[in-house]
Amino acid sequence: MPFYQRNRSLVRVCMVGAKAASGEVTPTPGIIPVTHAMLGRALGRVARWERPVGKEGKELVRIDPPRPVVEQIADMAGEWPFPPLAGVIGTPTMRPDGTLLIEEGYDDATGLVLISSPPMPSMPSEPTKRDAEIALALIDGLLDEFPFADIGKATQSINRAVALSQLMTPVLRGALAPAVPLHVDKAPQPGTGKSYLADIASMMATGDRCAVIAAAPKPEETEKRLVAAALAGFPIIALDNCSDVIEGDFLCQVTERPILQLRPLGTSEAVRVANTFSVFTNGNNATVAGDMVRRTLQCALDANMENPETRQFRADPVAEVRQNRGAFIAACLTVARAYICAGMPCRLPPIPSFGAWSDLVRSPLVWLDRPDPVETMRATRSADPVRQIRASVFSAWAQELGMGGAYLTSDLVDRANDRAPNGEWSRPNIRSALLDIARDRSGDIDSRRLGKWLSTAENNVANSLKLTSDRGNIARPRWVLVPA
Repeated sequence: MPFYQRNRSLVRVCMVGAKAASGEVTPTPGIIPVTHAMLGRALGRVARWERPVGKEGKELVRIDPPRPVVEQIADMAGEWPFPPLAGVIGTPTMRPDGTLLIEEGYDDATGLVLISSPPMPSMPSEPTKRDAEIALALIDGLLDEFPFADIGKATQSINRAVALSQLMTPVLRGALAPAVPLHVDKAPQPGTGKSYLADIASMMATGDRCAVIAAAPKPEETEKRLVAAALAGFPIIALDNCSDVIEGDFLCQVTERPILQLRPLGTSEAVRVANTFSVFTNGNNATVAGDMVRRTLQCALDANMENPETRQFRADPVAEVRQNRGAFIAACLTVARAYICAGMPCRLPPIPSFGAWSDLVRSPLVWLDRPDPVETMRATRSADPVRQIRASVFSAWAQELGMGGAYLTSDLVDRANDRAPNGEWSRPNIRSALLDIARDRSGDIDSRRLGKWLSTAENNVANSLKLTSDRGNIARPRWVLVPA
């Protein structure tokens, strides 16, 4: 039977309905539990179950599989003959060793199950750089009418390079263990094409538009929705219309860790699943903060008009991919295969956690004369509100308190609240900076919040300044700002 082991449970794969960015329900490859009813149905299909009737028991009648048998098999974790499942995909992909996974069904080498695969054209066994250039041109043609923020640079647009990475990454995901960067599509206004870019990538990878998760008003609710999507096994996890800062523990895990330990809603038992996901998000003027900065590639779009949704287009890239999906998948595979066959020339230094992605998506793009998509991390880092606030506090501290002095948290609050004889604040810059991070409901500086922020910022560097501490008294650390 096409059942699989995932963590300590039996599961099966199928096309699961999910809501797309447009609101329509689209079938997406997914993973669902094998319930007792489904296990009983399978047992009834593969064997004839009977019981004796009558006084002598000589007559046999057909019955459903007995419930104790079903329950016993369901609880035989560790004894099941079913193969372990890493994930489910809807597109041919590449294995970590560079070979192609094209046949539908379970793949022993990767633990992936391929379903709903499109017809594939023939591909050269050892593609050349010229083959790769033709293949990349086919993929790149889908992006011709997108208003990238640096559109004047044409093929040298770094945002376009990120978009190419976004299209290629889900197709090559089988070879990109352990994880891939988050792709963020941002624009100043709705209607610029953020969701549509995700639709093109999803059409390649799954055969339909991108199923999305709505960002909730509360971060913890958004995280529950993301966990549910990961447990369902969707190959693409897309968070739509992020109006708040993009950060959070689960986003950090799903964009870096090879194994995720997730807790289904309403249960106390954690489930371990392999990370086989590509994660997208989008938002109007979206901002990435904290630990997510080094895990994020950012594609900036700007139509430079008041109502970008009124634009008229000559082509329909989603329809193009739908009609000839196999050709676009083959193009992604050809680019990566050609780079491997060429001996991986000009191989870029891998970035932490994303070594395989750097080798098979990033480096091939640069080899084919496109900008390095990782360069967008610099812009993301400079716009990081966490980093900006830290720099503001350190600069104000150095300017108005100097360096080398050791201060209790209460000392910092007292100095920020000092007034000059004329009633003005003696140190307005440090006061304003501390209010930004530790304001209480009354509008004053909260010592506890400030202490917590200082502990978080300890040993960080900003503007060539570093916050250290003297913890001779563990209960009352003294904070010291020094040159980095």
